[in-house]
Amino acid sequence: MGSDARTGEMPAIPEDTVDLGERLDPVRTLLRRTASGDQRAAAALVDVLGPRIHGLTVHVTGSSARAEKLTVSVLRSCLRDAAELAASGLPGEAAVLDRARRAAVATDPRGDVRSLVAPDLADDRTRDRREVDVMRVLLELPPAQRALVESAAQGRFAYQGLERQQGAIVLSQALDRLVPFGGPTDVETRALASLDALALADAGERLRLRDLTRQPETAGIHRHAIEAAARLTLLTAVPPSRDLRTAVLEGFAARPTAAAPLRPASPIAPEPVYRGDYATPVLGTDSQRRVVGPPAMAGGLHGSAAEPSAGSPRTPSSEGAPPRGTPEGAGAPAFAFRSVDEKQRSRRDRRRERRLARQQGPWRAPWISRTLAVLAVITAVVLGSLLMDARRQLEESEDFTATWAQLSMTSDAALVSGISDNGTWQAVLSADGLALRAEGVSGWEDEVLELWGQDGEEVVSLGVLDLADDGTIEFSASQSAQRLFITREMPPGSGSGMPSDRIVAELDPRASGHGG
Repeated sequence: MGSDARTGEMPAIPEDTVDLGERLDPVRTLLRRTASGDQRAAAALVDVLGPRIHGLTVHVTGSSARAEKLTVSVLRSCLRDAAELAASGLPGEAAVLDRARRAAVATDPRGDVRSLVAPDLADDRTRDRREVDVMRVLLELPPAQRALVESAAQGRFAYQGLERQQGAIVLSQALDRLVPFGGPTDVETRALASLDALALADAGERLRLRDLTRQPETAGIHRHAIEAAARLTLLTAVPPSRDLRTAVLEGFAARPTAAAPLRPASPIAPEPVYRGDYATPVLGTDSQRRVVGPPAMAGGLHGSAAEPSAGSPRTPSSEGAPPRGTPEGAGAPAFAFRSVDEKQRSRRDRRRERRLARQQGPWRAPWISRTLAVLAVITAVVLGSLLMDARRQLEESEDFTATWAQLSMTSDAALVSGISDNGTWQAVLSADGLALRAEGVSGWEDEVLELWGQDGEEVVSLGVLDLADDGTIEFSASQSAQRLFITREMPPGSGSGMPSDRIVAELDPRASGHGG
């Protein structure tokens, strides 16, 4: 885009600003380009906002499968209504995330509420300056108020009466620190705007808020509260386990941005004027041949009296010659059956061909061969996948065995036996790392096993354990700990930052006689 010739300045780009202000809004730009049919902009929207929408739905629904379906549905609706979202009074990011939050909270939140400022997530939150700001605001709150804000950010706010009013005020104060509301300092307006921004307001509260925000200055409070609620999704972002671009962009057809210029239609060649007669086969035999054609035209060429009549057969010499009265280069040639063709297609020959076809059964052999080919391909694919899976399991088992042996040879290694009523647990603990093995473990539906390490009072998540079909677990890590224990957690695990009280096994060297 060039500069203005009169002023020498770059022209303004309305889609890159918020209310013609100075803050850039790249998401609104992507929405505008998506509305015009830009597939690359649509894919960029999925990549930029997909993890935040998916993470919010995971925290609200408590299920990764339901979260993926809801994320695809919300993103599809945003692509469909991209022009409407770009034209709204909200920034593009806040408009999309507000739609996602309302769709997620409407699904009846379930599952456990997870901490958004867990110590093990602090390192991951330093890569985005906005995440650091949100964490600082939450960490400066008292523990009770922080738990209230974290619960509301995940769609839980089960309060009534005076407690609901007081909780709404706490939410408004936290959101005001994330994005300053401005405008009048009316407590009721700010509290109701915060509840609605988090999709927690009931029907009566929404009607009251509509009356309070009729003026432009109070409407700005509601808009800034929605921006602050969108900022909270930075701490709930969880990338989906698979790429959702294919599912979201399915059916999104690119529309041309500019109509192609119309080309002048080429002149249609005039239809050739048929003159004379044309001999064509009718009913398929020489005795039934007819001379047919368009009606005679004034000034046209007519056949002579020597031309055969309509019911008479043609002579061999006349079969190969073009019809009389046909001008040179006419577009309709003459067709005729030959007597040889009639002999080859007699009734007896046709019966003989059908009888041979039934005896040979030409339709059976291809069907059988195609069936065998399909079965061979399916068998090859199944055997190949089984072979690759067996090879992968063998390599992982060999690597784990080598790690176990290497850690056992260190001078400070301690072999610890676990205490559990669900399987047999053993671990090797050393300063270089740890290795864990279990046999005969039974899993739980919709829950995962998470390994925790404890050093003094500090508890750190070491990861989610992969339970094989035969009930075995093999896990190794470069970290070390004084004590290990395994708990049952809601998937995807490692999300709350704190272990649950459902302990499955404990591995303590002091209980086994290896520690002081």
